[in-house]
Amino acid sequence: MKRIPTGSPVAILFSLFIMLLFSFAAHGEELVDASADYDTNNVFARILRGELPADIVFENEYALAFHDIKPKARVHVLIIPKGPYTNILQFNQDASADEKLGLLDAISQTARIMGVDESGFRLVINTGHDGGQTVPHLHVHLIGGEHLQ
Repeated sequence: MKRIPTGSPVAILFSLFIMLLFSFAAHGEELVDASADYDTNNVFARILRGELPADIVFENEYALAFHDIKPKARVHVLIIPKGPYTNILQFNQDASADEKLGLLDAISQTARIMGVDESGFRLVINTGHDGGQTVPHLHVHLIGGEHLQ
């Protein structure tokens, strides 16, 4: 899968443009219904297809981890399954055992790579409207690197 190198000037400018675009879109983001169908044009699907850049931390056969564009702490990484799963409920019901283990491995490996495996971290999964989910693709927030309130 071809991705734009994150260190090139073009990629940096493109990333800044995307971040600016997302910051404007964030004010009008709609919340995702927990029963919503998978949207193949969501931002994470586009990252997986290489259409949008991402600052990748870890990747395996089943998951991709990358830095959040609007971090809430010193360490804020998103870990997503590569399969088309809208939320954790659908993932738990439909994902294979290998996909589930692959996502868990990606979480563990990412915590180690980011240096929060010993100090601790928080995992957050927003599901549905009341859970505050805004992207219809399962994503795990790994947050840490400082004391969290």
